[in-house]
Amino acid sequence: MAGGTDLRSGATLAGRIVAALRQHGDAAVLRWKRYGLWQPVSGRQFADRIEAVAAALLGQGFPPGSVGAVIGDNCTEWVLADLAIGAAGGVSAGLDPHGDTDDLARALNDCKASVLFVAGDDQLHKALRVRERCPALQRIVAMHPQWDDGAGDPGVIPLSALEVARRDGAQAPGREAVIIYSSGSTGPARGAILGHDAVIAQAERARQALGLRSDDERLSLTPLHHVLERVVGIYASLLAGTVINFPESPDTALADLAELQPSIVQASPQLFAKLQAGILLAIGETTKFQRWACRTALAHGRGRSPLRVITDPVVLAPIRRRLGLGRARLCLASGAALRPDVADWFAALGRPLIDVYGHAEAGGAVRIAEQHAMEWKLGDHDELWLRGDALFLGYAGDDAPAVHRDGWWRSGDIARSEGAERYAIVGRLGDVLQRGGERVLPFAAEQALGASPYIADAFVHLGDDGRAVARVLLDSDHAVRYAQDRGIPFTHFQSLCQADEIRALIGEAIADVNRRHAGIRIERFTLIERALRPGDAELAPSGTLRRHLLKGDDGDTDTKRRSVAGAH
Repeated sequence: MAGGTDLRSGATLAGRIVAALRQHGDAAVLRWKRYGLWQPVSGRQFADRIEAVAAALLGQGFPPGSVGAVIGDNCTEWVLADLAIGAAGGVSAGLDPHGDTDDLARALNDCKASVLFVAGDDQLHKALRVRERCPALQRIVAMHPQWDDGAGDPGVIPLSALEVARRDGAQAPGREAVIIYSSGSTGPARGAILGHDAVIAQAERARQALGLRSDDERLSLTPLHHVLERVVGIYASLLAGTVINFPESPDTALADLAELQPSIVQASPQLFAKLQAGILLAIGETTKFQRWACRTALAHGRGRSPLRVITDPVVLAPIRRRLGLGRARLCLASGAALRPDVADWFAALGRPLIDVYGHAEAGGAVRIAEQHAMEWKLGDHDELWLRGDALFLGYAGDDAPAVHRDGWWRSGDIARSEGAERYAIVGRLGDVLQRGGERVLPFAAEQALGASPYIADAFVHLGDDGRAVARVLLDSDHAVRYAQDRGIPFTHFQSLCQADEIRALIGEAIADVNRRHAGIRIERFTLIERALRPGDAELAPSGTLRRHLLKGDDGDTDTKRRSVAGAH
């Protein structure tokens, strides 16, 4: 058999998945959209491609235990490269495509990657700019035919050329399987090294807990380097034969969702909140009767009223189809805290959100709804401690082994016990505010701020004077619509943020939060006067703000302070 590790044994992650792909045979397991058409890939075809690329890597001198890295937007080739690296006996590191050249160089040097698979011109050019700073990097593989595929550069090879190379033989795999980087929400991202047994166990647990089937379809909406998309979304789906669809581009993802109407939708809570806010604003622009009908239908859905058999197909079903949730049997919210109001709204809509909580260091999901993959307890300062067979082996670039006191790993999350078998995540321990000797928890107020359709995200920190300051990111689409409907003049996003009417709108939202949350009083706020998009350094893969990059920006020229009415 051509390939790297013994893919028939199932002892490795790649071996287990390739065996499952061959069992799926000619059934489609992947589809990607190009030029408006969905292109299917069968299980047998994908297994053949994985083995071909693995064999080529061996022929290129890729020793067992070497690290190969993958970077780019979600696509079939990303998964192909990821599994081929493992099939060659290597360790696959998924990198954040939205980082800058310094981020890329740091990650490549931390994990000592010798080969880098890239998707897209931007990633190729980024890789070419940093390769001289990465002594271990020997080769760059351009996965897509593109305007500049590195032709003529001896250090760059197209994936199509790599696939035709063959070498028979097998290599003994090492203990390490993958490197998964943390989200970097509260500090620089770190690469958690995970073993084969850990990732296989977590993928199988997710497959069983969710009841994944071969007649399911999902659309890949979360960056592939994120742990829950990679393990729960990709590995578990390939094991089950669930068809994974890749959008044509990040910009078309929501349109593709509405077209595809998949049976499984996995996305960040921020995306679900954005979908909800869009519907609520659209309802606000309808007739009085239509608004009444929507309120009534949601109320019947929330109360499980018998009248739902009438209101659901007439009112709620069209809303579900508009969102792309017409056929959804599983809606998974992963990567960040789920707001209670968002969960309540989708439950009333007939599409309850399943909260999936995980960590890179845990190899996938720690908890799916009420099913736990790991033992847990509350430690010092109510920090959630975890113990189990899927914990990481250490961090890339750090020679020290992972430190687990008595087998427990400290997650950095604050949790609240809700009984002997239940807990709720409150927030990050590092985000607790220290005012004098007092610990102040800002998380409930932050979630309440996010309930405004005009606020995409917000966090609270203490200013130099010790007063609470809210750092607010506007929802650009809804804020622009608000301004246009009211004739508020603006020329660009910065001028929109500086409009007195917009600042008054946010001030009212904060004042309302102050009235309802006595635990913290927000005394002023600043707006981030840029419309942040996925890919900006200030946004984590989950869509949440990276506080450590934004806390010190309050005095920058792109922000203005404003006191909240009634705060003093």
